[in-house]
Formats: sequence, C-alpha cells, structure tokens
Amino acid sequence: MLLPRILTALILAPLFIWAIVAMPTDYFSYLLLVFVALGAWEFARLIKIEQSLYRALISISVVGCSLVASSHAQDLQNLQTILYVSALWWGLNLYWVISYPSRVESWYGSGVIRVMGGIMLFAPMWVALANLHANYSSDYFLLLMLLIWGADSGAYFVGKAIGKRKLAPNVSPGKSIEGVIGGIVFAIAIMWAFLQYKHITTDAYAGYFLLAVVISSVSVLGDLYESLFKRTSGIKDSGNILPGHGGILDRIDSLTAAAPFFLLGLSFI
Repeated sequence: MLLPRILTALILAPLFIWAIVAMPTDYFSYLLLVFVALGAWEFARLIKIEQSLYRALISISVVGCSLVASSHAQDLQNLQTILYVSALWWGLNLYWVISYPSRVESWYGSGVIRVMGGIMLFAPMWVALANLHANYSSDYFLLLMLLIWGADSGAYFVGKAIGKRKLAPNVSPGKSIEGVIGGIVFAIAIMWAFLQYKHITTDAYAGYFLLAVVISSVSVLGDLYESLFKRTSGIKDSGNILPGHGGILDRIDSLTAAAPFFLLGLSFI
C-alpha cells in the first residue's frame, strides 16, 4: 500500500495547499465543510450505525450544528467560549484514553452521547479553521498543517528507530513515548523556521514554542481518540475513500484536536 499512499499524498497535498492560499475564506470554509460531512459519515460507522439513512442524518446534524456554532462565533466572546469548551472536552477525552478499556460505557454506551461526541469532534474544528483562515494570513494555516504533519512524521521515524516505552498500549500499541518526544522536537524545529521566515521578535519565541509543544501533543490525542472508537467498534480504518490512507477521518483525526487549541493559543501570543 506504500505506492498508493505516496501517490495520494502527492496529488492531494498540493491541491489542499493551493486551496489554503488561493481560495476566498467563504469558499474554502465550505470546502472544509465537505470534509466535515464525509468525516461525520465515517464516524457514524465507528459508533455502529450502518444504515445509510441514519449515517446521512448524522452527517447532516453535524454540518447543521457546525453552521449554527459558526454563526454564534461571529462574536469574539462566543468564539472564545466555543474554543474553551472544546479544550475542556479534549481534557475529558484524555481521561477516557488513559482509563481505557475501563469506563467505556461512559462515552460509548449511549447512542445520544456517541452522536454528541461526533458533533464535539467536528464542529469546533470547523469553526476554528474557518476563523483561522478568515482572520490570519494563510501562513498561519499552513503552519498548523506543517506542525501536525511534522509531529506525525517525527513520531513515526523516531518511534521506529528508538521507540521502546509504549504510550497507550491498550489504545494504540504502535505509539511510543520516544516517538511523541521526537514529534515534539520536529514541531519545535518547524516553528523555529516559521519564526525566522516571519521575522518574529525574539521576545515572542517562548509563546510560539509552547504552542508548538501543545499542538504536537494534542494532535496525538486526536489520533488516540479516534483509535478508541476503532477498537471498540472493531474497525481498522474509518473508510477507504483515500487510497493507501483509509478514510477522511483517518487523515483529519489529529486536526480535530489541534485546530481549536491552535486558534486559542494564537489569541494569547
């Protein structure tokens, strides 16, 4: 599957980067909403909803809630509230990851809770990305993507080379503590290059480096959170729409956690 994986990345990555740089925010936001709808469709399968009609209804519900949240986020105070609530929700998800496989019923037992989990997974991400594209230069959007990609690549290569201590063996046995540290180092290096490129003053470096550490860390949490549902539902990949990569959710799981934290972090720098 390596060749399809590489070819898919070589085709989609430049197209997505072009969309970030060239598309007006309104059109770009709706493009992202398509990915949200597809991700929600796949998430419905992870919560054991197989009927196409019900999966479509969940996708529509997630998109609708995202649009409602976005309309409220036009007010800066409401936007901050959405981001803070999302951060607290991811803190709760960290607890579910650490405690797995106990307490599964708390986040998977009820169908309503599972659907609400999907809304909380996608709506804050879309609101954060739409506002990031609207209120910051495309450089910052690309920085977010590079931090996630860099952290993922760093974790993979360092983990393969020297990874010994398992990070969350019950959830994702392939991840190691050494890999996560390697991903953080890669993210800091990317942030340093960005600071040089943007000629950011040195007194702001500490805040930006802390942001790199946070984003590389929570991106792992986004991946682990999806893995919880995969393990509980017995599904390997969220879908097969992307050759060699699985589903849309498999590609944006890190972004679901990282996007709200990134926009929130920028507001403090």
